[in-house]
Amino acid sequence: MARRTLVAERQDNGAYTLAERREPSGREPTPVATALSWRAIFEFVDFGAHEAVVVREESETTYFVLPFSIPTADSRSPAGGACIALRPEAGLSEAYLRGWTHAMKEALGDAIEAGLLDERAAFVYLESRVRTFAETTEVVVP
Repeated sequence: MARRTLVAERQDNGAYTLAERREPSGREPTPVATALSWRAIFEFVDFGAHEAVVVREESETTYFVLPFSIPTADSRSPAGGACIALRPEAGLSEAYLRGWTHAMKEALGDAIEAGLLDERAAFVYLESRVRTFAETTEVVVP
């Protein structure tokens, strides 16, 4: 399966250009949009398809894309998600966030299936837990 990443490059005028990169691929990234604000970059995230957002400014910041879907037999979870800036020095690596996401979604899906939570309550809980990462890093919820 190809990894899909959005790559935003800051231009001299302060606006960003946005392209989509698929890995592994020898092709150049596909242009998506130009003249974007920093906030607008995250409006292009497809939480069902993208795995990362890379923002290139003076330095480069990679954001982990976390969809708010929760796996259940019915799979009617709300859409949307968050982008969490990776900070390996603070323990927020891609591997950690993937493991955390898998465990959290599995537990919430089991709670829904057991009738302990409805999907809306599970979604609200997941989003609130994701927002706690803002104490350590940047969290963007478009």
